[in-house]
Amino acid sequence: MAYRVRRIDPFWMAHPAVIAAAVVGLVLALLGYSKGNPGLSIVGGVLLGIGVLVATKPAVTGVLGTLGFFGGIVNFVVLPNAQLGGASLPWKLVSTLFFALLYTVLMEALVLVVAALYNLFAGSMGAGAVELEIEDSGADTPEG
Repeated sequence: MAYRVRRIDPFWMAHPAVIAAAVVGLVLALLGYSKGNPGLSIVGGVLLGIGVLVATKPAVTGVLGTLGFFGGIVNFVVLPNAQLGGASLPWKLVSTLFFALLYTVLMEALVLVVAALYNLFAGSMGAGAVELEIEDSGADTPEG
């Protein structure tokens, strides 16, 4: 049994206003960073994060949020670096939550960009698609 993945659709709300909010947020965050204005960077980062979170399907958000949370637990609680050695457990958990949020937003943005590029090359340019070959193991068929 073979399946061809012709299009990847991780978008939940691909409304132009949502995409525009994410792009404007990115521009504001980069502008604030380059000008040394932390307020503008924070506003841009929040706008970018909201745009990305709203644009992506909740299942993708859930998976990436869980991975970010477990990565933060390992990074800040189980195996903290020397700089966090004296931090209390509540601060380590706050660091874990911020790490999970940042990881989720960044990885969702990456998923959206990769999906858009894949759709561009596989769909509109006719560059082919990913083909999955799946064999039937026979374990699900009734015996006798």
